[in-house]
Amino acid sequence: MNLFRILRKKGNYRTNKNQIDSDALFSLSSAHVTLETKLNLRSTGKAAIGLKSVSGRLFAETIEEIKHFLDVSMTEADLSYKMINDSYGYLWIILQCKKIEDIISGISAVGQIVHDGNFSKQLFVVLFQFSNANNRSNNRYLIYSFALNKFYPFVPVNKNERDNEIEREIMKTIVDEMPFEKDVSLWYPIWDHIL
Repeated sequence: MNLFRILRKKGNYRTNKNQIDSDALFSLSSAHVTLETKLNLRSTGKAAIGLKSVSGRLFAETIEEIKHFLDVSMTEADLSYKMINDSYGYLWIILQCKKIEDIISGISAVGQIVHDGNFSKQLFVVLFQFSNANNRSNNRYLIYSFALNKFYPFVPVNKNERDNEIEREIMKTIVDEMPFEKDVSLWYPIWDHIL
C-alpha cells in the first residue's frame, strides 16, 4: 500500500479548501516516467522541503507535528527522514523512500501541516533528486517553488556552475506534463543543497 493511501486511511493526511496545491506536486508522479524513458533520469529516492524558520511556540509546535506525522509514516511505509538547519535560517526536511509517489505524498502532507499551522509564507522550495544511469558524476534536480507554484530544473556542475543545456532539455521533455516555469531568470539555484 502506498503512503498516500495509508495517510488517507489513517486520517493523517488532512485536506481542506485552503490546502496547498498538491496537484502541482503530484504531476511529478507521472512526469517521472517520461524523465526515465526519454532522458534516463531516475529518482534517487530523496527529496527535501525547505522552509524559513521563525521563532515562537506555534512554529515549534508545527515542527513537532511534522515529526510526529513522519514518525508514524516510518512505521507504516518504507520512509526515513532527517531535519537540517542551514546557515541561511532554513529548515530542510529530507525524506527518503523507494517510491517517488510516497515521497511526493509525504512532501505534500508536510506542506499541508505547515499550511494548517498558518506558516504557508515560510514554505520555500522542494528539491527532488534524480540521477542519470549513464552519468552518475552529478545529480539533477527538479525544484518546486511554492511562490511560483511551478517546477524548474537545476543541474549543478560544480559549486558555482550549472549546466543550462541539460536544464533546458529537461524542461522541454516534461513541460507539457506539469506546471513548469518557462522564464529561466526565475530558475533560482540552490547551490548549498543538502541532499
